[in-house]
Amino acid sequence: MKLTENINLANRIFTIDQDALVKLEEYLKSVEHYFNAKEEATEIVADIENRIAELFETMLNKKKEVISMEDVNKVIEIIGLPEIFMEDVQNEQSTQNKRNFKFENKTKKLYRDPDNSIISGVCGGLGTYFNVDPVLFRVLFILTVIFSGIGLLLYIVLWIVMPEAKTLEQKMEMKGY
Repeated sequence: MKLTENINLANRIFTIDQDALVKLEEYLKSVEHYFNAKEEATEIVADIENRIAELFETMLNKKKEVISMEDVNKVIEIIGLPEIFMEDVQNEQSTQNKRNFKFENKTKKLYRDPDNSIISGVCGGLGTYFNVDPVLFRVLFILTVIFSGIGLLLYIVLWIVMPEAKTLEQKMEMKGY
């Protein structure tokens, strides 16, 4: 039997395992510590807490009411460690400085979207790339499976060929930013 506690995260109440709470507190402390020198530190930490709360809400349902260590690890994997996303921001800033304020037309890149996935993120990635609801692609794949059978083969090929968007930079490229 595991002990649980109720927490208030971004004005939302969650029930969380004690070991998961310890991990979440450590993560949030590292985020606060990392951004402490920035002017916007409280705003950045509040935004991150809000995103964590949103992700937790998507993980809960009638059968699952408690946030577990696995959930906390998944959220940390999605958001990333403070050092990693600060490296992405610093790299982006140095790239912008090198451009000398020239407009650069970014091209979109096709990735599987792990944040919007049901099986592997193929339809989520296609939806993000084409700026269309991924449900449309899901319905199209199901219809092609039913009527011709080629949809399953196409889906598997796309699953293998399309890389997964793991970093913040890749997720931005997927959207064309």
